[in-house]
Amino acid sequence: MNKMERIISGLKPEKNDYCSIKHKQGWFDYLKDRDMAFTPQDLKKTIVRVVEKSPPRGEKLFDLDWCHQDQERRFHFTMLPPKKPKPGPPVQPYRKEEALERFIVRSNGDRFYNQIPIGGGKESIDIGIKESDSKFIFVELKPWESGNNPLYALIESLKNLIEYRTILKRKITKIEEYKHIELMVLAPVPYYQTYKLLDLNGMRSANNLSVVRDTLAKIGSEFKEFNLSAISFMALPDFGESEFLQKCWKVYKGEFKGQTKESVQRTRAHAIPLLARNRWKLVVSTDEIS
Repeated sequence: MNKMERIISGLKPEKNDYCSIKHKQGWFDYLKDRDMAFTPQDLKKTIVRVVEKSPPRGEKLFDLDWCHQDQERRFHFTMLPPKKPKPGPPVQPYRKEEALERFIVRSNGDRFYNQIPIGGGKESIDIGIKESDSKFIFVELKPWESGNNPLYALIESLKNLIEYRTILKRKITKIEEYKHIELMVLAPVPYYQTYKLLDLNGMRSANNLSVVRDTLAKIGSEFKEFNLSAISFMALPDFGESEFLQKCWKVYKGEFKGQTKESVQRTRAHAIPLLARNRWKLVVSTDEIS
């Protein structure tokens, strides 16, 4: 099992014969009855225990300079023809989340980093934002459709936070220490509509967000000792999936003249002004005044 699987197993989140963290219905039950099936205290103890048993390893841990230097990791993504005929361009991103991540980083400044190694192997922070010399934001990115609900995404971010603090505590490698860390879940509007935090018009669902805001406040308080300053859920502007696929195709076509080879083709993302950070919309945050 990887660390996320061990964390989930350790929390024993089974409820109504399914995992309340991984199952979509578990999220809807949580919104209804306000029961996560575990406490913030249990969450902290479990994540810390799992990370301490398998601490971060590797030479590039939280190496921001390397992230900037590695252009393949920073801006390129994979395009392939779909295995089955689908509506839309004949060549599409192999992983939409990967492509979206590259475009977001490309559309913002040098203070944006992506795929920051944090735990060893494939464990990485999707996007990191150096807000200032004292504050850094860990961004967990989700695509338009994802079986990983917002609670799962938040636990992934908390795991990354504990791994970051473990690197510092154990002096595994020399990295910058930030006094304030914010955890952010970032996703397109349809993701939050699926999980009933935004309605069909893209407006915030007050009752459900009240439940989530209360949970985030409790979790934020429990993890405050790890320099956690805020938790936020943010939505990308109303940038549809089909529009995004057309943008990927346009970039690909410009580089490969529209060839639809079966082999993997690496394409370099261009900037999309609509994905700039000043266009993101708040869904819910611990910084909000209730």
